Order: sequence, then structure tokens, then C-alpha cells
Amino acid sequence: MWLIQTLIVTCSLLAQSVYGSPVVERHTSHSDNLKVKTNLFSVQGAIFPNEAQVRFFGNIPYAEPPVGNLRFRPPVSAKPRDEIINGTWFGPSCIQYSSGAKTVYSEYLTGFLLSPGQSTSEDCLTLNVWAPLRSKEGDKLPVMIWVHGGGFTSGGAASQYKYGDRIVRDQNVIVVAINYRLNIFGFPKAAALDGHNMNPGLLDQRKAVEWVYENIHAFGGDAGKMTLFGQSAGSMSVDAYTYAYPFDPLVRGFIAQSGTVGTSSYTFDPTGSNFTYVASQLGCNTAASKDKVFSCVQSKPATDIISIYNKYNATLNNGRSLSFGPTADDEVIFSNYTDRQQRGLFAQLPTVYSSNNAEGSSLLAYTPDGPPGGQAAIDAFTKSFGTCSTANGALARKNKGVHVWRIRYFGQWPNLNPFNWLGAYHSADIPMVFGTSDLRGPDTELEKATSKYYQDAWIAFAKDPVNGLVKYGWPKYDPNAETLVKLGNGTAKAVFAKGNLFDAGC
Repeated sequence: MWLIQTLIVTCSLLAQSVYGSPVVERHTSHSDNLKVKTNLFSVQGAIFPNEAQVRFFGNIPYAEPPVGNLRFRPPVSAKPRDEIINGTWFGPSCIQYSSGAKTVYSEYLTGFLLSPGQSTSEDCLTLNVWAPLRSKEGDKLPVMIWVHGGGFTSGGAASQYKYGDRIVRDQNVIVVAINYRLNIFGFPKAAALDGHNMNPGLLDQRKAVEWVYENIHAFGGDAGKMTLFGQSAGSMSVDAYTYAYPFDPLVRGFIAQSGTVGTSSYTFDPTGSNFTYVASQLGCNTAASKDKVFSCVQSKPATDIISIYNKYNATLNNGRSLSFGPTADDEVIFSNYTDRQQRGLFAQLPTVYSSNNAEGSSLLAYTPDGPPGGQAAIDAFTKSFGTCSTANGALARKNKGVHVWRIRYFGQWPNLNPFNWLGAYHSADIPMVFGTSDLRGPDTELEKATSKYYQDAWIAFAKDPVNGLVKYGWPKYDPNAETLVKLGNGTAKAVFAKGNLFDAGC
């Protein structure tokens, strides 16, 4: 459990920075191609900035605003609307947690955070669609649904390294990026919930997938060809999704980049102590019934709630932590994943598990000279967080005859690595997949080629999860054979190694 808490605490520091408003040209032609009618309402989109062949539809509500009596509750499906949704840009991201501490992301790699000028709100259950202006292969395109990371406390779909326009431009697919509730709003840990629906943030993700399944045809997508992929907390979400919906996943493949739930230990606190602490600081009567405490917090301003969390100081509270993340309810988060793996209680569909060679370098405590403990600390964290959990998840699927691949990324590039000690840090693979690595400076030729090869592989999987990667030349995972796919390892293409090469001690 300490690894999950470390990830949550560290990634929560990747919160929104204060920027000026972005300067972008938004083409809002009212041609039929930029105005789409879904099953519920019409959405006015725009040509995405600097990408003449890519349409963008943002701010699309997949659920009703989670405010008032819906705060801390499961999402309610979006209702029909008569007005046209203004989808020419992103809607607000969900409310962020931020302790204000410096990280390598806040100081040097801001492209992984929310985009400049991005607003936040409790009313944030929206998704965003990038689609080709005109399909090259007809109207039924594969769909890739992206789940962002951020330790379940921060982050959002509006993040520059994660824009989907270049994948769409180069690969003729549709990319959907979703927002979901974070921190206390998505994972309240309240006693009044009685251990039921404890993870509304994860329920948001399912609701978004359902909306895409029912409506993506309007954008030229094929609901029968959807892939769910994500990174960090988004990767853990993808993995959790496979266990939560083993028999009706709606998608046909999964890509988990740097995060699984399979070896984590999740618990349930029936007293709701963390929620109760926040309630006490809001002036709620914590001696009242748990339902009255819950209603009281529901009535308070969202800004007051997050302010208490942001300002919390464990040192002033006898070292007690205050955290809000995934909680075992045995509905979408389970207390025993080993049991579910052994019984095959997961969606038995093609899966890619990917990790980076130095996950710990950017997640451990930050100093310009590297984390305390140096490379040894980085390696130890990487093994515990990324390597072993990925190995277990991949092996569980292989043992059940599921098509599964295992990737390890090693890339280091001048425009993505401000410090040599970072190596292939947590998040470093994202720009490779999205083709956005030139945000901070031009790519090297090898970097361009590596990104294209990387992206082509993800798309091969999305277009044909069963055979796409086999045809691409990647062997299915076997811990005792040359099946580990090493990327960014000095060449643009894959290098293969023994499947369990890095697993000693797991």
C-alpha cells in the first residue's frame, strides 16, 4: 500500500501551474463536418489549432454535473439537451489537489501538467474527441480512449503532451480523452457510503466509456473497435477496469502504461476518518450521524473542501496522513487481486503492459541532483512500483491464455530530459505515443523514428488487438523466452530480451 500512497502523494504535486491564457486560433466553421449530432445533443466542434485535417470536439458532457446531492455519488448519465454544446475547446478540468511542493514536472516538464490557462471546476465530467476531418478508410474508425494520470489527485485531459491530434492526423483513428473526479471528490472515503460506491472517480470512467460506446458513431468511430489506454493513475485505472468489468468491458483491448492494481493492497476504513477530519474543518458537527456529516460536506463550497486538503500538514497532525484515493469496495476496487487473477476474474482480452526503466526518478523526492539515495533508490522504486506489478499482471493473463505483451522503455532525449539522472522517467513514454515530444525543442532524427515506431505499434494494437502486434513482429509475452519488448534502447525499433529479465526479487 505504501507504493500507492507514494504515487498518490508524489503525483498529486503535478497539479496545475499558473499560466497566462493560451493564444490559439480556433476555426469555428459551421459546416456539417464540425457540427455533430449525438444521441443526446449536438456538439459544435472546431479545427484543432495547427492541424487542418483534425476536428476537435471538447467539453462534451457524459454525465450530469456532480454537484449538490450528486457530490461524492456515482455519476448520473447525461440528459438530452436542446442547446448546442460549445465544443470548440476543452471544458474545465476537475478540481486539483496541490500541496505547492516543487517537482521536476512543475519546474522543468510543465507539458505533462494541465495546459496553460486551463480552468478547473467541480462541474467537469466531460470528454474530448479528436477525429479526422475526412476518413481515409470510411466512417467506422478504431477508437482509443485515454485515461490521464496524476495520482488520482490531479491532472486532466487538457494536457499538451497528451493532445490526440497528431495520432489522428498520422494514423486515421479517433482519440477520446476523458476527465474524471479526483482526490476527495472522486474518492471520498466517507463512512456514510457504507462501503458501497466508494470510488465515484472510477465510476466516472465507466460512464464515459459507456457514453463513447453509445455515441462515437456520430464522430465516425466504431463502437466495436474501442481500446482503453492510460498512464500512471490512468494505467492503474485501465487495469482496475479489467477486473471490475470482466464480462461486459465494452472495449476490445487494453494498454496500461506504468501502473497496475494487481499487487496493491486496498483497504476500507468504516469510520471514514479522513472524510470526518475534513468535515470537522468545515464546521460540520462530526458528533452527528454519518449521514448528516455527509450531507453537511455536500453543502459546502468545493473550494473550501479542496483548500483544507491542500493546506493539510501531516507534521502538525502527529504524522498522520490525509489522503483520498482508490478504496476497496469489492465493486470496482478489490481487496484481493491475487485471488481474482488466479480465478481469471478479469476481462480476458488482449492487453499491453508497459513500464519505464526509471519510473522512480521523477516520483521520488525531487532535488536538482536527483532523489536522495541516487540510482539505487530509483532502481528500488522502479522495481517495486513498475516492474513487479507489471510482471504479475502479464503472467496472470498468459496463464489464462490471454494475448498479452510486455514493454520496457529506455528512451532519453535532449528535449525531454533536463537531467541525465532522470533516465526513462515516469511519463517519458507519453510524448512518444502521442507524437508530441517537440514541445520543448526539436526532436532528434532517432527520436522521431522511435516515436513513429512506438505510435505505429499502439495503433496496430488498436486496429487489431489479437493480431496487430504479432504482425508488427512482437512476440506475445512468455517470461522464459525472448519476448520482452525493449523500446528506445539505442535503435528506433524494438530489441527483444528474456521476458523476466528485470524481475529478480519480485
